[in-house]
Parts: sequence; structure tokens; C-alpha cells
Amino acid sequence: MTLTAHPTLSVLMIGCGNMGAAIASGAAASMPSIDITAVDPDVERARQLLSSHATVKVVADFEGLNDRHFDVCILSVKPQHVDAALQAARKNLPDALVISIAAGIPLVRLQTAVPGLNRLVRVMPNLPALAASAMSVGFADAVSLSDRQVVEDVFGAIGQFCWLANENDIDLATGVTGSGPGYVFAFTEYLQGAAENMGFPKELAAKFARQTVIGAARLLEQDPRSAQDLKVAVTSPGGTTAAGLAVLEAPVALPSLLIGTTVAAANRAAELAKVQR
Repeated sequence: MTLTAHPTLSVLMIGCGNMGAAIASGAAASMPSIDITAVDPDVERARQLLSSHATVKVVADFEGLNDRHFDVCILSVKPQHVDAALQAARKNLPDALVISIAAGIPLVRLQTAVPGLNRLVRVMPNLPALAASAMSVGFADAVSLSDRQVVEDVFGAIGQFCWLANENDIDLATGVTGSGPGYVFAFTEYLQGAAENMGFPKELAAKFARQTVIGAARLLEQDPRSAQDLKVAVTSPGGTTAAGLAVLEAPVALPSLLIGTTVAAANRAAELAKVQR
């Protein structure tokens, strides 16, 4: 991916847990003109989570920032800590682009927490950010094209990024992108269980399941054909895959299960968002 060259961007990362560290490490590696400072009370853990090559300064509290002003703030704390974190950093963000990855926190809540912050973006990355393979989605009401480019570059550094047309679409996308890795992990878990049920030892069954899913995912990434086309390519008429798919794709099996699964997750995301408003 070719990233846009920027003047040096000063970035404040509030919260440097698994996701914050993944974003900071990816951005530091892919955007040479970026200067990242992270605030996290557990400095040692944050440093362990960051890539060993990431040039990210970590401080324990906001006092360690002194009176420094930042161009960009990435809010990576638990939803219940959003208001306090933004208020504590307010003096360091007089005209900053604020990007929140806090689940379920709408833009209006951020505006209420710190009146005067106008350059606001919501982004929902997913767990594969830890492997620089995230599918992140974002929404911004009124920010400049240059701000949008910054968001695209930062989150493009940890995988793929897409803008959504409406803020409520983040809840819908969460049912697919946010929770989707969990579905894949569950599929892999049960594929391993099926192999064990056939009599394979646990370690061998785990290797079968993991590599099968990894290999299929890499093929999806590298091959321009659609998932449906690849499925057809591996399925010989009357063969073994066809026999298995006949069970998996029965009307009450995988097709309807995944619709119900994603709807349930999206509905729960919407419920949590209402609580946070």
C-alpha cells in the first residue's frame, strides 16, 4: 500500500493496550513522518505490547505531556473512560483531529464530553489489527479531506479501511467485521473438534484446522476470484467437498446461522450504543 506523505504529525495515543499498541506500531512503521506519544498507566505493559521497532514514547499520565499540543489524538480506552480521558487531555488537544475507537460511543457523546472539539472521527478496527490484517470501518460527519487521508493512512497501516455513509452503519458493520473474527475462530475450533471426533490426536487436529483456515484465508487474499468462485474451484461434482457442503449449506445450517449471528451481534452493538448516549 502506498501511503500519502505528510509533514510530521504529532499523535497522542490515549490508551496503549492490545489495540492501541497495534495501531501505534503499524503507524510508526508505515508512516515515517509521524511522532507518537502514548499515555497508559501501565508503561511497562504498553512497551511490551508495542513492536520492538516502534519509536513510540510512553508516559504514565497526562502530566507527563506537560503543555505539548498534538495534531491527532487516537482515543483507545474502554468506553466508560472516554469522558475522563478526553477531559484530562483537553489542554493538549486545542485543535486536534480526534479519532475514537471506543466501542458504542457516538460522536455526539465526544462533543458533549469536550465542547469545542470539532474534528471528530469514529473508527472500529477488529482484532486482526494485531497481525496488521484488520478490517476497519469509520465514520466522520464533517472533517476535511486531509483529515480523512490521515485516518486512511493510520488505519491502512494495520490492514484495510473503509468509510461508512452513516454512523449507525458502524453498529451494523460490527456484526460482520468487529465480531467476525470470533466466528472464524469458532469455526476453526469446531473443525478441530470434528477432526478429533474422527480419531486424530488433539495437536494434529489443531494443526489440520488452523492451517486449513490460514491457507484458505491467504488464497482469498491473493486470488482475485470471489469466495463463491473459489468454493466452486475446490468442489468436484459428486466429490468429497460437495458431500460436506451439502450438509453445511442446508437451508437451516450455515446460511441462516450466519444471518442470525450477524444480526444478533449488530443488534447488541446498537443496544450498547443507546446506553452510551
